Amino acid sequence: MYDHVIWPHPFAPKTSAIYALNDIDVNAPPEVVWKLLVDAENWSSYFPAEDQVKILSGEPELALGTKYSRVTVGFPMHLIVTEYVPGRRLAWSTLVDGDETASSAYHGWVITPTDTGCHLLSEETQQGPFFLEELGRKNPGALYRYHQEWVESLARAADARAADAVKGDKTIAKTDLEKVLTIFHGISAGDVGVATQHIDHKLFVQHNPYATDGVEGLTQFINQSPRDQLQLTVVRAFQDGPYVVTQAKGQRSGKEIFFDVFRFEDGLVVEHWAFSAENAQPNPSGHTQVDGPTEVEHFEDTEKNKSLLRTYYETFHIRADHSRSEQYFAGDLMIRHEPGVFDGVTEFMRDVEVLMQHRTIDEIKFLLGQGDFVFIVAKGTHEGELCVYIDLYRVKDEKIVEHWGFPEMVPPKEQWKNNNGML
Repeated sequence: MYDHVIWPHPFAPKTSAIYALNDIDVNAPPEVVWKLLVDAENWSSYFPAEDQVKILSGEPELALGTKYSRVTVGFPMHLIVTEYVPGRRLAWSTLVDGDETASSAYHGWVITPTDTGCHLLSEETQQGPFFLEELGRKNPGALYRYHQEWVESLARAADARAADAVKGDKTIAKTDLEKVLTIFHGISAGDVGVATQHIDHKLFVQHNPYATDGVEGLTQFINQSPRDQLQLTVVRAFQDGPYVVTQAKGQRSGKEIFFDVFRFEDGLVVEHWAFSAENAQPNPSGHTQVDGPTEVEHFEDTEKNKSLLRTYYETFHIRADHSRSEQYFAGDLMIRHEPGVFDGVTEFMRDVEVLMQHRTIDEIKFLLGQGDFVFIVAKGTHEGELCVYIDLYRVKDEKIVEHWGFPEMVPPKEQWKNNNGML
């Protein structure tokens, strides 16, 4: 099941005069498709029909709020980017220059990672007399045909660039987040060159206790693992300064749920931490360990949400002070993705009281966030044994509303394959 465009009012397909959906499977990682998509002034390099695109607001490529113009099939238009989730979602609204009927359009793109690359979906709705006349009456089906040619051209261009990457082209992935997704793509493809091209071969430090240190350890893992053990699908990803955090699902060494943290220096990965858990059936409230919202929203609230979670975590979990829990939650709203639990703050408080009899949480080691997501890694104990606590929170209106996570026991030191420590 693939995600669809998130429609603002009043652009939903059910209430729109014209609607077109086009999609295609692409044999290239999401970051390659994304780069081609946001590089609007160069769309014509693979889709000649879009040869009159001009960014008006000064950005080098499309970003949230970017204003730009284009001439499509002879009609000049002005557009503004209204949704921008790097590597996943892009959307813009459109007005036709000189149109006095206030007709408008909304075009969204959704990129979903797959085992072989990604799935690309394009959806557009149009409303108003102008579009009804020009596309509905004069050229029925034209919007679908135009977008079908566009998605096919984009897919061909992405496939070609991905092939170049396999041959050693290191210029495609620009952001650290894109580079991490390239690493995952290379691992899944069993391609050591792609998997390691954005890793510093001299400085890389591996903290996963089950992996040999250095790039040599990753190379060994790729070359010696069955192909099905290499497949991971990234569900959520965000960046905070030099750190990139991912949540993924797959099957690897008996584990199926994964959080990874990558640290960058000078554009290359120099450090990696990994945490994993076994899969479980949906909990009594019907949630799995990975479902729920995946795209970062409200980027402007990043620091505020990180501050909220630091105060909450240090007070609630480290000092075990639950006296003012109401300031962190919106009534009883708490969507929980841990196995075996029920939704709700009341249920959460009851579970915490039980957990406190068996655990300590001593220190936050990572607190990273972007927008409404905040990720915390803390060290502590469970039944007296060293344990790492992994928590991903979603914040809405300054309240914690959703949680994913799990504890992971620190293996005995004699089982470590490197000496760098799990944290």
